[in-house]
Amino acid sequence: MIDFSLVDKINPYVRMMRLKRSAAMSGKWKDIDNVFTYIAAGSADFIVEGVKYTLKSGDLIIIPPYKTHVVISQGKDSLVQYIMHFDYYEEKARTKLVHKDILEDENYSGKLSEREKRISQDVLIAEIPEAERNNLVRRYLSLLREFKDNRQGRELMIRAECIGLLVSAFRNIREEGTGKAGDNEQRTKSWLLIERAVEYINKQGVVNEPDNRSIARAVGVSPNYLTKIFQDYLGISLHKYVMNLKVEKVQQLLLSGKVNVTEAARLAGFSSIHVLSKTFKNYLGISPSEFLDQSVNREGLVDNIYQETEYDKE
Repeated sequence: MIDFSLVDKINPYVRMMRLKRSAAMSGKWKDIDNVFTYIAAGSADFIVEGVKYTLKSGDLIIIPPYKTHVVISQGKDSLVQYIMHFDYYEEKARTKLVHKDILEDENYSGKLSEREKRISQDVLIAEIPEAERNNLVRRYLSLLREFKDNRQGRELMIRAECIGLLVSAFRNIREEGTGKAGDNEQRTKSWLLIERAVEYINKQGVVNEPDNRSIARAVGVSPNYLTKIFQDYLGISLHKYVMNLKVEKVQQLLLSGKVNVTEAARLAGFSSIHVLSKTFKNYLGISPSEFLDQSVNREGLVDNIYQETEYDKE
């Protein structure tokens, strides 16, 4: 849990922010900083080092640095995440670090200070009361604007708004025991296999669409066993995991505004626009064109910022 004796002494540094909407697999990461994520809409399973946390709208999670995590949106509603990457303490050496997913950099050697390690090495889950959610959203969006702009007093405002978000999290921490770990030794072995499988899938790329047999062969287990542990730990079959990645790729391409549906289908490895449309509707309940219409026409400030902000391209 959080070491509250250190809370009043934090001096946070915000490294990166992004507002992300997705309706399928959101991916796998291992970040160099704490990852604050508020669920503004939808629901998702966050699997951190093999432990599953199921979050819904109004929930918040803070994942410590260097912890591998997978995010899988659940249900038919789009998952909207308000994300902030930060250090609890501003350290000169670490302010020079660029945000990155170190799964892509095996030689990364960045280190945390001892006081950064002390404040919390545990996943924190908070349930924000309904009466406080609008205030949290306003604070986040204000911070996002300050982060993007270069106005006088920017750094002071960023620090103040970040502290406000963290106070909301700390005061609404859910009781311990939210993770569903199962047997630790078996969980660790299974999670390592999942990590190896996901790494292989990512290297192959969604266009090539590796099949269960080739993925299992690369990992060193049988296809049946590999798909079983995917279902057990991620709540999704191996085949559906791969297809979700393809559908997610199409969403990213369409939202970029740089390609049409036909081109998005080709770049994501679908044999035709008809196959894409059928798959997209099976997984999300809407066609690619309907997805685009909803993304453009949804009301509110969230969508305005969504169009302006640089999103996760991983």
